[in-house]
Amino acid sequence: MESSPAPDLVKITEIFLVPSSFLVAALGTADTNLHRAAVSLLGLIVSALWWACSHEAIAERPLPAAGKHPRRTRILTWMSIVFVVGWLLSLAVHLFIGNQPLGHA
Repeated sequence: MESSPAPDLVKITEIFLVPSSFLVAALGTADTNLHRAAVSLLGLIVSALWWACSHEAIAERPLPAAGKHPRRTRILTWMSIVFVVGWLLSLAVHLFIGNQPLGHA
């Protein structure tokens, strides 16, 4: 019986970084705050899935003899959290100012 290979953290990052980048561009081109909130919600969902997949991949990877994963591996694992926090803040702000026209504080 053949076991399935462990998820590759680099591939997972590539898979989720591309749509996240497109969503960042969509956020910049959205024409209303409510549209920006909707894009932020999609970004939050994608980032949460990215976070879940990244942490599953690191959990399935054997711990090296040194007792911790290399720094680059830990950075890839936590990169998704930056996006989760950013999208969450963006969603909250754009919902809060939802009725205001763009460019006016």
